[in-house]
Amino acid sequence: MSSLDPVARWGEYATKNPKIQFVWLRFMSHKGTILTRIVPQARFASMLQTGKHISVPKAAFYLDPSDVLAEGGSPSGKMSLQPDLTTIRSQAGSNGTRAVVMCDCLEADGSPAALCPRSRLQGLTSKLDQELGFSALVGFEVEVIFLRPETENGKTQYQPVNQTHCWSSMTVDDQDLLGLIEAIAHGLAEAGITLEHFHAEAAQGQWEFVLPPATPVEAVDMLIEARETIRSIAHAHGLHATLHPRISPVQAGTGAHVHLSVEKTREGSRDPESFFAGIIDHMPAILAFSLPQVDSYQRVATGTWSGGEYACWGWENKEAALRRIEYAHFELKLCDGFANPYLVLSALLTAGMTGLHQCLLLQAGDCTKSSGDLTSEEREALGIRVKLPKTLDESLAALEGDPIFQSSLGPAIMESYLAVKKAEARFFKALDVDDRKSWLIARY
Repeated sequence: MSSLDPVARWGEYATKNPKIQFVWLRFMSHKGTILTRIVPQARFASMLQTGKHISVPKAAFYLDPSDVLAEGGSPSGKMSLQPDLTTIRSQAGSNGTRAVVMCDCLEADGSPAALCPRSRLQGLTSKLDQELGFSALVGFEVEVIFLRPETENGKTQYQPVNQTHCWSSMTVDDQDLLGLIEAIAHGLAEAGITLEHFHAEAAQGQWEFVLPPATPVEAVDMLIEARETIRSIAHAHGLHATLHPRISPVQAGTGAHVHLSVEKTREGSRDPESFFAGIIDHMPAILAFSLPQVDSYQRVATGTWSGGEYACWGWENKEAALRRIEYAHFELKLCDGFANPYLVLSALLTAGMTGLHQCLLLQAGDCTKSSGDLTSEEREALGIRVKLPKTLDESLAALEGDPIFQSSLGPAIMESYLAVKKAEARFFKALDVDDRKSWLIARY
């Protein structure tokens, strides 16, 4: 769309999409779930004209999986939802009757809400450019597993859609899914998302859709739209798409790999390697955002192509936490679909900017095989010294002990995030393994 004010932008969109009846205002919780307020289109147009936005309680960022306030949360206080009209799209499967739009959360004075991850990421992206002379591009890989839901006696179980399937395969079973897979590609294109490519992945029913690069906030908005579109189209085909990181201990896991590159925006900027050195140094705390559930840590293992057990990097090494692709282009392997990606990128930018400020040297590589298979002497020779957390409790402790995130993300986000994650951990640890898996598959 052209550069227009919100009222004009909405008018242009509504003219091109005359069947719109409802607008979904969306923002993401600390739990990585999408929260939605639905507004009739006439009310939405009036809201834009008057500047009176829909409000939501600040408690939304303190709710545990049972919608109970986590420690430190208050039932008082509100924020307003400011729609970002650059993100408005017709919802897949709505026949053009529903529009969806991402929102920022604002304080009463119109400033970004201290609790809002999307606003925080935008601020950090600007800071990277203004203070250090770098821009960032991000591209996400969407890995999903398609399952067939079977409900009996009120309880739903999920079964793999096929058996004859492997990485980049095109078996008869895979061809049976082509109607779904191609419908997803078409649906994403209609939403303005042009896929780089897509292919079968290693686990049963698992596929990967590679999104194009964009600025950090745009990349997360695109990721959310892509996931919602995939889920909706799968549902229309009688299937369920899940982001669960490890539904089977004997099959490959499901990640949300993050491609991150930085580029100088002015002469005299520092070596971009320092950016990634900062990420290596602060990776244990970053995992509290990128692997945010108890079950996330099933992927922190050697031999799973998920990033391994140590903070390290390696040229085109899929067993390294950071796979190096170009001089200033790396892929973070240790991230999954339970995460709030606005917070993941905020943590990565925070660590990267710290590395640039400190002119850190990039160590802990080049690792050419799985770091867990190296001897202690080989790891020491490469500078690989940081073992990664193997549990959520360990990564949360690392986050609490790392002061750079408190100052960069702000106390409001840090306090609410830690409270919610600890409440989630208690909730999920109280469930048996199968019930926990089913609960998470149904929602992610």
